[in-house]
Amino acid sequence: MLSKITHTFLLLLLITNLFACGNKASEGDTDAKTISDSFLKLVSAGKTEEAWNTTSAEFKSYMGKEQFQSTVKANTFLKKELAFEKADKDEKTKALTYCSYKESKSKKTVIVIVGPDPDALRVQGFKIE
Repeated sequence: MLSKITHTFLLLLLITNLFACGNKASEGDTDAKTISDSFLKLVSAGKTEEAWNTTSAEFKSYMGKEQFQSTVKANTFLKKELAFEKADKDEKTKALTYCSYKESKSKKTVIVIVGPDPDALRVQGFKIE
């Protein structure tokens, strides 16, 4: 029979492990966050052509370079620091990760969608809410 101290220790160990697992970001989410951070850093630095060049072919087909640059220019808050909020996996495909960022003054949310491209993970979409 296990002692009360052993039971307590095992219960504490179980709770700690469950808590740690719940807060740990998956490797894919971490990679997606790194990609979206880099993309937004280029945008905030005014390097919109470089940012657009890092996106997927799908992104480029639905948002041309001029349209992207115009969108960035029209949303001046993108030049400010955006605070990362969360990274959510697409529930249907599990292939896309939606990285959300918030700008404090305008309260706008920027979502950078990251997913697989033939050779690497890339920005697949970008929207402002």
